[in-house]
Amino acid sequence: MKITPEQLEIGSTQKRTRPEKREAFLRRITHVSLVGKDIESMDNLHFCKNLTVLYLYDNKITKISGLECCRTLSRLYLQDNLIEEISGLDVGLDQLSILHLHNNRIRHVSGLQGLPALEQVKLDRQRLDDGEALGFDLDSLSAIAPTLKQLTVAGNRIAELAPFEPLTQLETLDLSENQLDDVQSLSSLLSTFQRLQILNTSLNPLSGLPPAKLRQSLILACSSLETLNDKPIPDVERKFAENLQRVTQQRRKSSITTTTSGHPPSSKQSSAASALGCAALQAPNAMHEKPIPHLPPYATQYRDLLLSQLPAAAPPPQNRFRVGSAGNAATATAAERGT
Repeated sequence: MKITPEQLEIGSTQKRTRPEKREAFLRRITHVSLVGKDIESMDNLHFCKNLTVLYLYDNKITKISGLECCRTLSRLYLQDNLIEEISGLDVGLDQLSILHLHNNRIRHVSGLQGLPALEQVKLDRQRLDDGEALGFDLDSLSAIAPTLKQLTVAGNRIAELAPFEPLTQLETLDLSENQLDDVQSLSSLLSTFQRLQILNTSLNPLSGLPPAKLRQSLILACSSLETLNDKPIPDVERKFAENLQRVTQQRRKSSITTTTSGHPPSSKQSSAASALGCAALQAPNAMHEKPIPHLPPYATQYRDLLLSQLPAAAPPPQNRFRVGSAGNAATATAAERGT
């Protein structure tokens, strides 16, 4: 089924006045929604020269086309179709900022050149063959790198992170449900993303670290990160992670010093490590005055570290009042018997 002028009019959010001709009306409409209409091809869009938002998801479209006259288009929703490749977008869509193409049949991401305003792209869950992974054209991603802020590529069996290296302006990245297994490569990539605030890496076979330490590693890798796997990162969690990292580094240095010199670390070195471990409490004597603070989620590994810094508890003082009271009572009883 093709898109007809009648459908464009019905799908518009605006209303045509009685004396107004259909062609004149279509020239001024800005929003069209043709969702779930069994549309197979993108025809007659040249009537809508002022179109800014186009909803064509949940149809049977196999190819992106017909957008040559839609120079003001800013948002294009083509998810849940049968599109196999990204094409037909290099036609002067200088204002296109949002592009949704998830749940299609795209095997290789390309054809994104010529979109100087693109900020958000959704490519998650392409219907790929068994064992096939979504591929990326490096030139295409490099072309949109200066403006791209949000990228979703979940559920595409992605195992390599190299294609994402140019995307240093990202603020949101969803890599969940893929085949990522190299923590070091992921941490290295995140260290170059100075603006990234939201990251999702859940349901990946990232191995080598338990969940708590993996979370800590990713938090330390990206200083701007605010939310990881749908869970916010409070300041106290980041501070604990940073302090633990300092303690670990200090212990490693002490171990190297001991191995090199053949002598145990000095009392000054031990004191420094202890001070680092207690830095989160903000005062040298805070251990005696305050309880261990409530730990944020995934931070129970810090509890043992902090507890290990506690000095040995002094024996409780003898309760002289009770002893004295008992002695006085015994004396009083003896005095009564004597009388």
